[in-house]
Amino acid sequence: MSVPKPRAARARATRTYLPAADRRAQILDVAKTVFTRRGYRVANVADICRAARIGRGTLYQYFKNKRAVLLAVMKEVAGRVKRVLDERPRIADLRGAGKAPPELVASFAKKRLRLVLDAVFVDEPTLRLLVRDARGLDGAVDEVIGMIDGLVFGALEDDLRAAQRFGVMRRGDTRLIARFILGGIEKMVLTALAGDEAIDLDAIVDTAVELELFGLLTKEVPR
Repeated sequence: MSVPKPRAARARATRTYLPAADRRAQILDVAKTVFTRRGYRVANVADICRAARIGRGTLYQYFKNKRAVLLAVMKEVAGRVKRVLDERPRIADLRGAGKAPPELVASFAKKRLRLVLDAVFVDEPTLRLLVRDARGLDGAVDEVIGMIDGLVFGALEDDLRAAQRFGVMRRGDTRLIARFILGGIEKMVLTALAGDEAIDLDAIVDTAVELELFGLLTKEVPR
């Protein structure tokens, strides 16, 4: 006659060994789900461990606390954005950019912006959580968000300077222009994330680029 195993023993039996990098990634994936379902403020380390089927000791091998898990999630987003920006060809290195017609310039700009937004929106539920629940809660979270903002801002300013050198964009302070452009895009994105609006990335990209390149006035309005 077999004796039933205690609950703790059964739980240990369901746990599997994973290499360190895979275990860390698993904890982060599970944490995203837990944070999204329960909310960051309500969720705790025990919730993450239960969902990941690991003990607290295992989680603490990789993360000091719940805050550290959240920061790691944010840094994943920052890492994706940085990779996309690093892998994009620089406008300054493109041949014939100064002779491109406006329609081609607009199409190129839309593709570049969409690449960045796609990197940010790989995990939309987690983004909504961060904007609604975690932003402003911890200075470190805002610091990582600021880091992402800085990466995009730097890449945008570099594009603007190159466009000015090629003569396809009027002269002006590239820092002010970059702040204006990025501010409008961020407002569209953050407003949609903070509410229950569906995120239409195509509409955001089209609106941003069309207004940036061609303005609000119709062709018929004299200057």
